[in-house]
Amino acid sequence: MKTNKIVFATLAIGLFWLASCKKTDTTNHTADPNAKQHNEDVSNTKNESDNVNTDVNNALNNISGFSGKTDGVQALSICGATIDSTHQHDAVKPYIVITFDGITPCGSPSRIRSGEVKVELINGTKWSQQGAKLKITHTDYKVIYVNLNNHYLTFNGVKYLTNVDGFDWISYWFSGGSLTARIKERTYDMTVKFENDSTDSWNSARLTTWSVTNYTTFAATVNGDTTINGKTIDSWGTTRFGTSFITEMISPWKSGTTCGWWKPTEGKYMSSTSNFSVTATFGVNEDGSSHGSGCGAYGIKLEWNYNSGQATGNAVIPYF
Repeated sequence: MKTNKIVFATLAIGLFWLASCKKTDTTNHTADPNAKQHNEDVSNTKNESDNVNTDVNNALNNISGFSGKTDGVQALSICGATIDSTHQHDAVKPYIVITFDGITPCGSPSRIRSGEVKVELINGTKWSQQGAKLKITHTDYKVIYVNLNNHYLTFNGVKYLTNVDGFDWISYWFSGGSLTARIKERTYDMTVKFENDSTDSWNSARLTTWSVTNYTTFAATVNGDTTINGKTIDSWGTTRFGTSFITEMISPWKSGTTCGWWKPTEGKYMSSTSNFSVTATFGVNEDGSSHGSGCGAYGIKLEWNYNSGQATGNAVIPYF
């Protein structure tokens, strides 16, 4: 029998693209450094939050106390981490703790993680149930980008995940490995510290639709999940510069195993502060035009607007 893993995609485009790729400014303007830095911060904060979601969901779907499965459960390892699941069967708020060793380089580009993530089931009896809710507490969860002069992010705070529809394992097994699930994310006043010791306060409201076919082909569509002034909002808070920001999801982004998680085929967001805005469009050709359906997109297009048009520009950045 095949073993299922519902894989949370690592969707956001991180600091590594923006720091390592040559950028073409087609408008003869230079990107405002604060605008560029803010876009990197937004991307990396979401990217690493998604990585935690990946580890959490894979762990819980393979721990019987949370998944409810008694068959098909397998041993799970997370790169550079240990999992304490001794409290998975607690009668009230069962939990696991994931501890990262701060030594092991993982992934590509290489990252080293340290700190602790505690995952509690605060609603429902199993994570697989409709309406089940998790409380995820980050304690000095630090991510170091090894190949980027050890730039890092450190998270302290809480976010919540809700299983909107539930996971129907019986249907999954008898339908040839097909499943669709929606996960709601909420984060309030998460503190994120950067390599220069500055911090920001980060909030998120997202709804992710995950699907799997034939047991092995995964896809995800991510959208903002709250509305402010008629706009679909994904995240908001305070930048490292002390100004407020808000990120609008103009169109949901889509990614999956068919084209590669790190190569989203669609999606567009705009993040705005009091004096600049940055728009990121995924799945574009080298000239910045939409690639359309299928795989083979070149990368993302960034567009910035500083002080209501005093400085504008755009850049096309390749997927690595």
